[in-house]
Amino acid sequence: MATLLLVTDEAIIRKSIQMALEQHGHKVLVAESRKEAMSQDSVIDCVISEHRLSDGSGIDLISHFKPVPLILLVGQVSLQAGIVAMRKGAFDCLTKPVDHQDLLRVIEKASSSGPNSTADTMIGQCDVMLKLKKQILRVAPLDTTILIGGESGTGKELVAQSIHQLSSRADKEMISVNCAAIPESLIEAELFGHVKGAFTGATQDRAGLIESADGSTLFLDEIGELPLEAQSRLLRVLQEGEIRRVGSTDRTYVSVRLVAATHRNLLDMVAKGLFREDLYYRLNVIELRCPPLRERENDILLLAEAFLDRVKHRMNRTELKFSGGARSAIQSHAWPGNVRELGNVIERAVVLCEGPMIDHADLGLQSTQSPEHDFSAGEQRAPSRAQPMMSLEDYFQHFVLSHEEHMSETELAKRLGISRKSLWERRNRLGIPRRKDEPSDL
Repeated sequence: MATLLLVTDEAIIRKSIQMALEQHGHKVLVAESRKEAMSQDSVIDCVISEHRLSDGSGIDLISHFKPVPLILLVGQVSLQAGIVAMRKGAFDCLTKPVDHQDLLRVIEKASSSGPNSTADTMIGQCDVMLKLKKQILRVAPLDTTILIGGESGTGKELVAQSIHQLSSRADKEMISVNCAAIPESLIEAELFGHVKGAFTGATQDRAGLIESADGSTLFLDEIGELPLEAQSRLLRVLQEGEIRRVGSTDRTYVSVRLVAATHRNLLDMVAKGLFREDLYYRLNVIELRCPPLRERENDILLLAEAFLDRVKHRMNRTELKFSGGARSAIQSHAWPGNVRELGNVIERAVVLCEGPMIDHADLGLQSTQSPEHDFSAGEQRAPSRAQPMMSLEDYFQHFVLSHEEHMSETELAKRLGISRKSLWERRNRLGIPRRKDEPSDL
């Protein structure tokens, strides 16, 4: 289902198209003029507009809604307008009277190629997420620096990816760097590159990640962990568009769109002398905030179902469903690790669950609300104690040791969603011996 904006001042056409689209499950918003359409603030997947409107042309809406795709409806005598519209970026043009089946086919193509199709990994329909998606649509084409704030696990890199995919730089790969994952002694060389002999181990010239991002987007995650000297170099990139490799005096000019993210309060770090004030204000041209999962109550189950659907197909457990008790436990949990924690919990539950129904005990959540009964499977279940939290390696070991007596290596690998070779490698790494009666070939 797509959210569509239909723009026409002809009541009969509006009613006819609206009914046809709604019968196929689409949500249809309507506007009777160009001005009314431009005042629309909902997240839209596609615009369908008449060419001739009471206060102007539907062609003018192409640039206003870009990158949202627009389908223009033209009369037989206005076909030249359709050509103009296509040159200005219209997704398609259809002549009136419009064949509803043709329109539905074009809408399906437009919606799947539009900006909100990039938000597949940004699942959410609560108010704060709709606001964030709307902000992304507005800022992505601007090519300006963006700072993304939010707690760990809230999906800041997904926001950066959406911004990149909706920008004019989308034809090149976004370069992602986790500043916290690179040793402080190496981070300048990694970001800015180095020349041969600049330091011990520098045996040849090497371009840095910023240089590799020329013409594209550079995503610096956890930028609060960047050392002060590297901050000074980064400021020069933002101010002058130039970099100097470590050990070199030569300048290289680059065109890089910077998107940075942090879970820390950079202003507090500025006050403590840990972050450059001038860099902070260079970064904070536009600030977006990823909401924690606890602020997205209406999205939690939606996200859980999406994770379950993804993992169960990967692990060949397509029959799995959440019980009522599991759904209640998911909804009531505080989720301090946010979306990342939710995804890990669902993956763990798919690995450990032995039946066709994931119960709240399979989730291993220390929930404050433990459902006493579950009627979702047509029967009453007694409450069970929550399982302690385990790492994924612990789950692997637990699953293998619990099932290897009655399952072959092939069956174990299939249930775990991995190959037999991967199963063998993990057994060796964790020191879990193979059953003696199981053939050793892979």
